[in-house]
Amino acid sequence: MKVELKNKKVLVVGFGKSGQAAARYCIAKGARLAVTDLREKKVFSYQLSAFSGHPIDWYLGSHKLEVFLAADLIVVSPGVPWNLEPLKEARKKGIPIVGEMELAIADSRLETRDSRPKIIAVTGTNGKTTTVSLIHHLLQTAGKKSLLAGNVGTPLLDCLDQIAETEFLVLEVSSYQLETTPSLKPDVAVWLNVTEDHLDWHEDFFTYVAAKTKLIRQASPNGLVIYNAEDSMVTQSVEQIPATRFSFSSKRQLKLGGWVEEGALLLKIKPTSEPQRFDLSEIVLKGIHNWENMLAALLAISGDVPLQGNVPLLQKALETFVPLPHRMQEVRQVSGVTYINDSKATNVGAAVKALASLKAPIFWIAGGRDKGGSYEPLKELVKKKSKKLTFLEKPNKKWPLCSKNVEIL
Repeated sequence: MKVELKNKKVLVVGFGKSGQAAARYCIAKGARLAVTDLREKKVFSYQLSAFSGHPIDWYLGSHKLEVFLAADLIVVSPGVPWNLEPLKEARKKGIPIVGEMELAIADSRLETRDSRPKIIAVTGTNGKTTTVSLIHHLLQTAGKKSLLAGNVGTPLLDCLDQIAETEFLVLEVSSYQLETTPSLKPDVAVWLNVTEDHLDWHEDFFTYVAAKTKLIRQASPNGLVIYNAEDSMVTQSVEQIPATRFSFSSKRQLKLGGWVEEGALLLKIKPTSEPQRFDLSEIVLKGIHNWENMLAALLAISGDVPLQGNVPLLQKALETFVPLPHRMQEVRQVSGVTYINDSKATNVGAAVKALASLKAPIFWIAGGRDKGGSYEPLKELVKKKSKKLTFLEKPNKKWPLCSKNVEIL
């Protein structure tokens, strides 16, 4: 998608990291810029100082419909609801709406396929950040020049000056970003899983799945798709994609792909080759969900760092990977009790994986914002594993009565 910015009236919606990156880029390209955010001006005192001297129209504290309808192009930040009323009206008027990542993908430094780095893009309800960080670590350990960006916390627009020296661009891509990045055509597309989440943003579960499906539908025809063989919704969607595919499973052996077997990860990507084995005993990442993340990461780089002959190198990379904070992070042990910080489990699917990977009895402290999904998948697991369940606030009415030992702080 060709994006012309010079002298165009561009409205940036949302002034977080990606919104600020978009604003910097649009200014550099000569756009006539306006910025809107529901948060008040006082929230952005530090950020606004960085943009002083630039001719920007600020609309902070509210969204004005007339500002949306006056724009030639709207750049929307990932957290801004797609069904926001001014955005709906702008779409009716035919005003193009893109995300920060789309501006980056359309930039000449990434647009030319022959000269740009190989793009590995990862999506999924859970495990995205761990998987992209692991892919990045594996590539760097193998001596490859890799750049990590996207939903992981670094806007892609802020990385464009480094593209010329990069061999691999590893992107974490959320469902929000997939809705607004139609030009993304990854060479390797990884879809980890899909469970109910962000239903406060998407209309329903099926539109959420449709957004995730965009990643594999937009994958390069000569590219590679990696997917979870145990996720029926993912598998059903991937079956329609003509690209080369490898799947992974934490439950069974596969003809081709990756699986878990007797304390090891096994990968086989050629019918005539023997499976390559990676021992799990010295790897810090624990739990079924992390086995899946590791399998996906190894498959994603297998075309560029061949498994044959590189097992010792990749084994060492898996063992030296430092788990990210707030994800099944062991904080300490006191009087025989292990305290685990899993605060990044912000949806039911993530909580299910975490609880399933632990031995009973568990004292579980739960809380957070309801995202519209069902809590039913937790019912039997909490009954079986939790000795006590504590809510930091009154739970949503949809929460099943799955434990007698429940208290609300």
